[in-house]
Amino acid sequence: MAIRESTLKRLKSVPACFENWRPNSGSMSFADVAAHLIECDLWLIEKYRKHSIKHLTGKSNNVKIKNKDEYKKLLSDLSESGKTKVKFLNTLSNDDLKKSIFDDRYGKKVSFWWIIVRGNFDHEIHHRGELAVYLRLIEKYSTAFFKKTSSRLWKNLYPN
Repeated sequence: MAIRESTLKRLKSVPACFENWRPNSGSMSFADVAAHLIECDLWLIEKYRKHSIKHLTGKSNNVKIKNKDEYKKLLSDLSESGKTKVKFLNTLSNDDLKKSIFDDRYGKKVSFWWIIVRGNFDHEIHHRGELAVYLRLIEKYSTAFFKKTSSRLWKNLYPN
C-alpha cells in the first residue's frame, strides 16, 4: 500500500542514533510513531470485530530503541501490520463498509469506510507529515551543530 510505503521510506531515512529523538519531551519519537501505527493497524481490525472499543492515543516515551537491529525489527513489524491490514480490508464487502458504527472520536455513528479512510489512512498521513518535519529539524540542527563544532575544531587546529 502506497501510504505505508511512503511512511516506511521516511522511517528508514532516520539517521542512526536518532530513533528515539523527539523535538520535545511530550512528543512521540520516530520509534514511538512507528509503534503507534502498528497499534492503529491492529485497532482497526479489532474495531470491526468489537465496535465498542475506544480510539487509541499515541504515547511519547512508549518505545526505547537500544540498537539498530531493534529499529529494523520495529520497521519490519510495521510493514507486516500494514500487510495484515490490507488482507483484512480485502475481505470486506460493500455492506461491511457501509455498516454504521459508533466512534468516540466523532461522537456519533459513522460508516466503517469512514473509520478506515479518515480514522486510519488519514491518521497515518498526519503522522507521516510529523515524521517529515522531524527529519527536517534533525537536518537543520545537526548541520548547524556540525558547522559550529567544526569551525571551533578548525580554529583550534589552525589558530593563525
